[in-house]
Amino acid sequence: MLRMYNYNLETGTVGTNDENIANILYNINRMEMDKDFSSSDIKELDETLGDLYFMIADSKVHLNRFLEIFNKNVNAGTVNTVVSALDEAMKSVREVRLKIRAKEDSNAEDMCVVFSEVYKNLLHIVPDILALDNQAVGRV
Repeated sequence: MLRMYNYNLETGTVGTNDENIANILYNINRMEMDKDFSSSDIKELDETLGDLYFMIADSKVHLNRFLEIFNKNVNAGTVNTVVSALDEAMKSVREVRLKIRAKEDSNAEDMCVVFSEVYKNLLHIVPDILALDNQAVGRV
């Protein structure tokens, strides 16, 4: 069923009428473009990781806004799953960026792995994100 905001992800087309959920799905959709990112240029790698970090942080902001409105309507377990996945994604990106800045690891190939890992992990929670959306409006 098409909604106001629709995105074509690897797992299929998803949609929502909620602006905050839409922003989370949009960020995951944007991550899909960088999932295979590879570079040996440490500066470029750091900048792209910065973009990835921003998308995760932005998703957390929109999740919090959504929860401010619908917290009483949604399942706490589902919320915890989404929050945990976003926190873990943020931690992964932060760790790699710290390594780059500390010049602890100059192996850019190993650092590029974080893009696909974060994307895949967040793609796995799309059903939970959609479940929150459905719970919020009573479509459980």
